[in-house]
Amino acid sequence: MPLAAGEKLGPYEILGPLGQGGMGEVWKARDPRLNRIVAIKQSDVRFSERFEREAHAIAALNHPHICQIYDVGPDYLVMEYVEGQPLKGPVPVKEAIDLAAPILDALEAAHRKGITHRDLKPDNILAGKAGVKILDFGLAKMDHEPGASSDIVATKPLTAEGTVLGTLQYMSPEQIEGQEADARSDIFAFGLVLYELITGKRAFDGKTRTSLVASILKDQPRPLSELQPLSPPALERVVATCLEKDPDKRWQSAREVKHALEWISTESSPVRGSAPARPKRRWLWPAVAAGGIVAGAGLVVWAPWRKPTPSEAVRFEVGPSEKMTFVTGGAMAVSPDGRWMVFPATGEDGKTRYYVRALDGIEVRALPGTETTILPPASWSYDSRWVVFALIEGGKIRKMDIQGGPAQDLADFPGALNGAGWNSDGVIIAGSSAEGIPILRVPATGGKAIPVTSLSPGETGHRWPQFLPDGKHFLYERVSSDAAKAGVYIGSIDVQPKEQSMQRLLATDRQAYYAPSPSHSTGHLIFLRQTTLMVQPFDSNRMTLSGEPSAIVDGVDSYAFRNYGLFSVSDTGTLVYRGGGTGTPPMLTWFDQQGNPAGTLGDPGNYSSPAISPDGSRVAVAIGPTESQGIWILDVARGTSTRFTFNPSRHDNPAWSPDGRNIAFSSNRGGQMDLYVKAADGSGEEKLLLKTDEQKYVESWTKDGRFLLFTSLGPKTGADMWALQLPGQAKPVSILQTQFDEGSARVSPDGHWLAYSSNESGNFEVYVRPFAPEALAGNGAKWLASKGGGAEPIWRSDGKELFYLGLASQMMAVDIDTSQGFRAGTPRRLFTAPTQALTVGWDLSSDGKRFLFIAPPGTSTIPFTVMLNWAARLKK
Repeated sequence: MPLAAGEKLGPYEILGPLGQGGMGEVWKARDPRLNRIVAIKQSDVRFSERFEREAHAIAALNHPHICQIYDVGPDYLVMEYVEGQPLKGPVPVKEAIDLAAPILDALEAAHRKGITHRDLKPDNILAGKAGVKILDFGLAKMDHEPGASSDIVATKPLTAEGTVLGTLQYMSPEQIEGQEADARSDIFAFGLVLYELITGKRAFDGKTRTSLVASILKDQPRPLSELQPLSPPALERVVATCLEKDPDKRWQSAREVKHALEWISTESSPVRGSAPARPKRRWLWPAVAAGGIVAGAGLVVWAPWRKPTPSEAVRFEVGPSEKMTFVTGGAMAVSPDGRWMVFPATGEDGKTRYYVRALDGIEVRALPGTETTILPPASWSYDSRWVVFALIEGGKIRKMDIQGGPAQDLADFPGALNGAGWNSDGVIIAGSSAEGIPILRVPATGGKAIPVTSLSPGETGHRWPQFLPDGKHFLYERVSSDAAKAGVYIGSIDVQPKEQSMQRLLATDRQAYYAPSPSHSTGHLIFLRQTTLMVQPFDSNRMTLSGEPSAIVDGVDSYAFRNYGLFSVSDTGTLVYRGGGTGTPPMLTWFDQQGNPAGTLGDPGNYSSPAISPDGSRVAVAIGPTESQGIWILDVARGTSTRFTFNPSRHDNPAWSPDGRNIAFSSNRGGQMDLYVKAADGSGEEKLLLKTDEQKYVESWTKDGRFLLFTSLGPKTGADMWALQLPGQAKPVSILQTQFDEGSARVSPDGHWLAYSSNESGNFEVYVRPFAPEALAGNGAKWLASKGGGAEPIWRSDGKELFYLGLASQMMAVDIDTSQGFRAGTPRRLFTAPTQALTVGWDLSSDGKRFLFIAPPGTSTIPFTVMLNWAARLKK
């Protein structure tokens, strides 16, 4: 029933009508209690579902550019009164961009809350004294999925699947076709609004509904330049990307569109009324900086032949998307020509693999066959055609053509790839994550890997090789426990391994890259000092550094476990890096069964291999750089820490005896990683348990204290499982020794079952087999406990549940029934664990309710940053 001025609606005094909506009338009213002017939307029916949806959507948002809700009545909503007019074009380009920014801020806030507007149009956007406000969330879609904000109340769908919903002139193709709408649908609608703001005309039109639908689905709008000659070419591309028919080819977030427009606004300042000038070549580069790469679709408006002026250094971000998330600590590699980037990410199927993204086009795609639990950095061929990689469990160095085709094995290779160079003569040099491995030389056509460097005493590996311009000399890092020797050196493939120069070029504990500088007479080395990216002139002919290093970027992150910087540089002036480097090391962090952080232990540090004591009162953990890790004991209640080992060599993998009186661990003080034991209270000396010529890593102690399980790395069979009977057994006994890699051995609390991980299927999975002390070796019955990948199993203290890490660091749990033999239930996901848990370990409280991880401070996903023409930042 229509209201009149002076009437009351609840406590509100009606002042007059504001308009008619699809659900009823909108009134201007006054709240006498607060003497505040409000807008009231009254429904034709008593609190319809659409009203409920709008109330929930707006209540979940608190944003200066979204009209706020104040109150809810039986058939009305009381909202912020906004003095303003709906958007209407044409307006000058700068004004259109200025109006667009708050709209995009509001959309980004809604999308982060899992809310899609679905009816964005000029009539639902008011501009006035209070700025820009988005109205009418009556058709909003609210996601209620894991990870969605808990303050959004789920409501049943407004329409059935296949129903067209929204205002036809501003609907995306997927909405018209009755498909699921998401944030990218709002991006399409925003593109239509922006187009109309600039030109004063709709992007798509038709005399009938049918012709309008056909236009939206098939046609391209008239170019902005035809209707608004002063619009810059970069803006044309930004709007066109918003209006892509395929959602995967649009911008993937409102934030990226805003970045694009901000760069255009900064770089362009057209003068009103002036004749249209001939577009300058530099226009296309700000379009890249405009966020030209989008999450998910890899969209960028950049041509490799158009370069910024020597004074410009252009920067933009590459974020994750709904279809993939970046891996914590995942390193990117930009191709030599600066046109591609390869990086690890986790897809919507939960699997982690390599992706390649074009930096001069719209492509982003997964590299099939690279799925695994841990993805080390990949590298490129000299011609930017091939990606080179070596997975931890693969045992091979491989190459893959980015234009298609399966990966090709090149040679047997120990460990994962830690840098590679590939020259035009078909020679590949590669560094390995495995300890004790020099730089290896591999034919690009396949063959045998042979050493080109030789380790000196105290060195644990040679990594991160890169060919210099002559294709013979190369940079590489020598990793050493002696700080006076650790750093970057120059090698040559024409020199015998033991004859390589031992003159250090640069003192550093991470890699360095050579980068030509087109605008300078000499090239440069780029390297990290703590979290600052430094650059120093380097003459690649004389092989010498000159001058002083200069800072070009602050806050660059590193992967602490392997101690490499998250940055890469091309030959063409493109620098890519991962921000978030605060200089603060990760923390020992407790998580509950829902994956929520539940407190920290100790101070920030470079931790690995945490082990909780049987009574839960203490934690043994390795701390420090890999080459000189020491074991410390942390008191859980008091938070204090006590040093446990004092030898300057490496110590790792602590394991408590069942009674908590002793700690076994691995140490390389004798050359190889051998097994030692020491009283947990720190008294007495370390006792050598087992010394052999192979690397050995402690895994766990059996509950009865009779056996210490460990993994040994053999030259022929890789990682195998062994047991050392205590006390006093001279020779270890083989548990499982095959051509595959086995490890992470844990015996059930009752001593009858052995859980372990193996890559016998091609990917690591968790298996269980009987554990019989009288016959440890053998290939008896076994059961697959994981599904779709798994590693690092740990039993609950009663043996009725087994926890493990699945693909993409998913914490999984499996119910175990041993009342009649062995029976495993269906694995279920608990939460996403910190990514580095797969490489630095984790542990479980005895009741199975608390998980101890090494977690970085903060949980947000840090995007990649791309900087074009980085050399422009150098001081002249």
